[in-house]
Amino acid sequence: MRRILALVAALVIGGGCTLGELTADYGEPADLRPADLVGTWSNADGGDLVFTADGKFTATKLPYEAFKNFLPDGFTGQVDGGGTWELRSARSGGPDSVVGLDFGPLAGQADARLGQSVDALVQDGKTYLVFFFVGAGGNSWHAYGKTPAPLGGGAGG
Repeated sequence: MRRILALVAALVIGGGCTLGELTADYGEPADLRPADLVGTWSNADGGDLVFTADGKFTATKLPYEAFKNFLPDGFTGQVDGGGTWELRSARSGGPDSVVGLDFGPLAGQADARLGQSVDALVQDGKTYLVFFFVGAGGNSWHAYGKTPAPLGGGAGG
């Protein structure tokens, strides 16, 4: 009887964790245009993704766990990189809600040749770019919100 109770408890706990992941609401897919993406996107950890209109990007303080399998042996520094980007759909005919990132330099490597992506999701009316990955504690994510453009500037202003 104790074995049955222990088994039931394990199934309930394990199922609860899985159910939490299945029912998590990360938002709805955004439908981005290139102009929507261009600019700086920041996260709470001080990381930035900067996208330019010519299809290039730079990234600072990327989530280590999302890239650890692609880093040089013994790497302990900050994960920075850059490369080119493109918008695409997660499914045929769907919104352009995935930003494909083709890394050249990554964490001190001149040519990492790594393809990665972030999902563009809308939650509470705001668009976020989200890295989803499996970390030491299980499924994890890092979200980036668009930083407002500075006021003023321009010719004569």
